Amino acid sequence: MIKPAHNALYERFFNAYFNYILRRNFREIRIEGDFVPDNRPILLVPNHFSWWDGFFAWKLNTMLLHKKFYLMMLESELSRHRFFAKLGAFSIAPTSKGMLESLRFATEVIKQPNNLLVFYPQGKLYSQHHMALEFQKGIERIVEQSDNFRLLMCANLIDYYAYPKPSLTIYLQEYERLQDFSLTQFQLTYNLFLKQSIHKQDKIHRQ
Repeated sequence: MIKPAHNALYERFFNAYFNYILRRNFREIRIEGDFVPDNRPILLVPNHFSWWDGFFAWKLNTMLLHKKFYLMMLESELSRHRFFAKLGAFSIAPTSKGMLESLRFATEVIKQPNNLLVFYPQGKLYSQHHMALEFQKGIERIVEQSDNFRLLMCANLIDYYAYPKPSLTIYLQEYERLQDFSLTQFQLTYNLFLKQSIHKQDKIHRQ
């Protein structure tokens, strides 16, 4: 497992770089949803549909959440881009031993105040318009072995409308049924949230 090695110098440099490429490629970035962070750690669950997804999570953190950033990446990807470990990325390998080690580490991350863990339970890319995501069991293990944290659902949606560059809208909604967490119920709730977010996005286009 490749563990994170946060480096303040790298974080400042890449934060400036991320802001630059986001400004260059997106007309605007908006956040929709009433979420007020506190000192509790956050488990952020976004949809996973593009190469940009990690950048979106980083931007959301700098705009609103202001936490110490952690993100789980496939070991094959992090091995090729080791510098992401200096920004908070850690690896997961597609083996039983590798997955258990990474999930144990993720659980420790989410137990610490003021941490943010970005986790993609769908495990693979889907279209942003796909409204029936299927989640793997890893998130259930993290939730069941953690407490005093917040689970934040996130839907990133991109549209061009009448402009040459797209807009990114980040929809947020907190999931509060943590005491009796059910993977099936969470998956249903997330897919409903995603569907509602897509409908809101469509209304923006019609205005």
